[in-house]
Amino acid sequence: MNEIVELLARLDWFERLDAFLRQLSGQDSWQFYVPRDCGWSGIEMERLLKRHGVKIWDRDFTRDCLTFRVKRRQANWAEYLLRRRGIPVVSQPFNPLNDEYARRHAPGSEPPTRRQQRKIGGLLDDLIALLR
Repeated sequence: MNEIVELLARLDWFERLDAFLRQLSGQDSWQFYVPRDCGWSGIEMERLLKRHGVKIWDRDFTRDCLTFRVKRRQANWAEYLLRRRGIPVVSQPFNPLNDEYARRHAPGSEPPTRRQQRKIGGLLDDLIALLR
C-alpha cells in the first residue's frame, strides 16, 4: 500500500512539473496580437477578459501591436470575447468560426457575466433548478 501512495505522489509531482514546463515554454498558452491603434488599451482588454474569467499574462508590445497570452483552454473564449467587442485580433485565429459567431450579435456587444446572469435568473429560477 505504501508503494502505491509513493507512486501516486511521484506522479502528481511529475504532472505538476510537466504542466509548469509546458506553461514556461508557452506550449500551454495562446498568444494574441492586437493593433496598438485599435482604440482599446491593454488594461481595457484585460478588464474585459477578466470579467469573463480569463486571466492574461506575458503582456508585451511591438512597434505595431499589443500582445498577451491566455491559457490554451481559454483561448477560444477569449478570442470570441475580443471579436464580439469589435477588437481586431491580428494573430493567427484560434477558431476561425469566432468571427461568424461574433457577427451574430450587435457590434460592440458583450455577453452577460455570470454575476449578471445570476441576477437575471433570480431566486425563483434558482429554486426551480434545485428541484429538478
